[in-house]
Amino acid sequence: MSQGEISESVRSFVAQNIESAELLETLLLVHSGGNRQWTPEEVARTIYTVPAGATRRLEQLVEMRLLSSTGGVNPSYRFAPATAALRAQVDELAAAYRADRVGVINLIYNRAADPLRSFSDAFKLRKD
Repeated sequence: MSQGEISESVRSFVAQNIESAELLETLLLVHSGGNRQWTPEEVARTIYTVPAGATRRLEQLVEMRLLSSTGGVNPSYRFAPATAALRAQVDELAAAYRADRVGVINLIYNRAADPLRSFSDAFKLRKD
């Protein structure tokens, strides 16, 4: 599968939801675990990032309604899309990634910059 063969639905999902390879890797890792609960530390070790970064990405996926969180001081996360349509989109994304990893990653890095989104992202408040 080449980038040209990646479905329009995967292209659209990535364009609308996936801003970085780290977010993609986090989503696909938790997706691959089924009902497994993941801590930020486990995610960080597996995708080679820092726990704070993993926590940010996991919380971002919770906000996107793709994961659930136990909450509290030491939360854990699992793949729990809010709708069957979201589950199907992530399943399709995972299949596309398995078939053409470079093509999917290129979708993230080669997309045209959205000036309005870039401007609005500059004003997001972060809990760092």
